[in-house]
Amino acid sequence: MKKIDVKLLAKKLVLFFLGVWIIQTGVAMFIKANIGSDPFTVFTQGISAKLGVSVGMASTFITATLIIIIAIVDWHYLNIGTILSTMVAGPFINMMTTFFNPLPMDSFVIEFIPYSNIIIKSLFLALSCIVIAIGFSLLKSTNLGVAANDIVPLLITDKTKLTYSKIRITMDVTLIVIGFLLGGVIGIGTLIAAFLTGPAIQFFMPRLEKLTTPFLSEKNEEIAL
Repeated sequence: MKKIDVKLLAKKLVLFFLGVWIIQTGVAMFIKANIGSDPFTVFTQGISAKLGVSVGMASTFITATLIIIIAIVDWHYLNIGTILSTMVAGPFINMMTTFFNPLPMDSFVIEFIPYSNIIIKSLFLALSCIVIAIGFSLLKSTNLGVAANDIVPLLITDKTKLTYSKIRITMDVTLIVIGFLLGGVIGIGTLIAAFLTGPAIQFFMPRLEKLTTPFLSEKNEEIAL
């Protein structure tokens, strides 16, 4: 009978939920910067405008479509994490958005530097991309699965053997262009995210996997199902 390593699964779930929380912390920071939507949101806004439905409905439609496509191409990429990340992302981002709300981003100005507020917001947003990359890399190291839109660049990377950063940047730019043409809203933050997130994830993925491997490789008690 198939056995489940209970302690190993528990460790993976701890790292998985920590990764999701870190990602949503980065997303909350991204939102707080308020200088543009991320590429996937721009695409979602465009689909929403084109179909005449809410952004939430458009997001659900896109996610469902991606899951069907992924299942057809290679269903092994779909895992429990694909569902779990969708379930807990909302509460986590609400919690962290509330945490960052009191931060007076519009008041951060250096008088002798032109456009200092935009510069500060851009740096804060760039930091949010790094935070998202760390969270995603930690989540990915558990092998429990990732959100449907995050599976796509991983799947293409594995199938083509091109670097993750190149695939991610190409995908993000494509989402921005299509989303904008369909009615999505872009800003300087959109461009920063498009060109920084992919390389940051490629940088952190192998390093965090190396760090978490010893934690996840210990022998643990098993139970038979």
